[in-house]
Amino acid sequence: MAAAQRMPLTPFVDVLPLPERLLARDHNGRLTVRIRTGSHSFHRDLPRSRVWGYDGTLPGPTIEAERGHPVRVEWRNELDGGLPVIETMAGDEVDADGVPVQCSPGLSGGTPDPHAAALTGHSVVHLHGGLTPAVYDGWTENLFAPGQLAVFDYPMDQRATLLWYHDHVMGVTRFDVYAGLAGLWIIRDQRERDLGLPEGPPYEVPLLLQDRNFGLDEGGRLTGQLVHKTDPGVMEAFAPFTVVNGKVWPILDVQPATYRFRVLNGSNARTFRLVLLRDGVPEFDRITQIGTDSGLLREPVALPPDGLVLASAERADLLVDFSDLQPGTELTLYNTAGAPFDGAPFPAADAADAADLDALLPYPQVMRFRVVPGPVAHRPVPRELATDSPCQNPRSWTRRRGVPSRLSSASSRTYPTC
Repeated sequence: MAAAQRMPLTPFVDVLPLPERLLARDHNGRLTVRIRTGSHSFHRDLPRSRVWGYDGTLPGPTIEAERGHPVRVEWRNELDGGLPVIETMAGDEVDADGVPVQCSPGLSGGTPDPHAAALTGHSVVHLHGGLTPAVYDGWTENLFAPGQLAVFDYPMDQRATLLWYHDHVMGVTRFDVYAGLAGLWIIRDQRERDLGLPEGPPYEVPLLLQDRNFGLDEGGRLTGQLVHKTDPGVMEAFAPFTVVNGKVWPILDVQPATYRFRVLNGSNARTFRLVLLRDGVPEFDRITQIGTDSGLLREPVALPPDGLVLASAERADLLVDFSDLQPGTELTLYNTAGAPFDGAPFPAADAADAADLDALLPYPQVMRFRVVPGPVAHRPVPRELATDSPCQNPRSWTRRRGVPSRLSSASSRTYPTC
């Protein structure tokens, strides 16, 4: 295991951003989302970055729809300028000090790819996990140019669940999503509401996890410019900085209450294995998983003892109970999965020391939770969740993948099988 690097940014100083909520029912099921060039701050100490985003933000707005109530979205492509990401392949796998180049900011001797720089913003939107007619699925070649629009109809005839929408253009999905074109989509139904689960702020919080890298100026300072860097040994980019809802290592103030976290791994290739620590001790007992890609499970389940694994595009619905904690208590979320992820075990209790340059994991930190004063609001976890889940026993689920677990020219799909 190679030694960890010094952290070039101060962790846990930026407040976790919450995406705008866009409720379809408030617009009679008719939404307009503009795909725009924007300016985004990934960290307090970074210059603002040029990005592409839905409504110009990163992440895009969280769209919320009701089961059985169709939604029509007018996607308007208003992008201007070239791709706001420098794409490069470094000449070597490691630098002069033996550090893997993907663990470091900057180009690492690579040359910007002129073909990527020439991309001008053709787009098409895919609702990932949605049961959608083929004509509105966002096939990779059904793209539309800046100045054009596309109108998609979504039936919403499926179980309540967390989906996400992202760009899907043939051959460059990885660049466009990396530039910021991703957002969450929540389907709700009465069954969920009857369970009394948290819905909306402050106790339901979306968490979009991604990895990102940034450029360097001549003085070796981070510029905020997005860099997508590969190397001769690995075809994917495994960027060193973890961002949550568009912020590097943010912090979320929570009241002594039960929270519902809707978690999505929106990285191009990186897998996360998530571990929550308080004072160096795993806190799995306060976390219950109630749902996955397909919506609610039949019954709640505990997390695996080594952490929750989420590959690219996978989602998890979690209840986390902070109600017994005193104000000032801090809990930190870590990632212990190296890249490319091979399933190698790592002790959860050692998550704070999971940094491993050889495993392309220079910084295991993901985010922090800080308990603040507020009313104690403990919610009991329902013993039975769904009566229509795809499997009788969620513990027997296996994973079957039709494509590799990365965002490329085709979307990554996960299917529960029994």
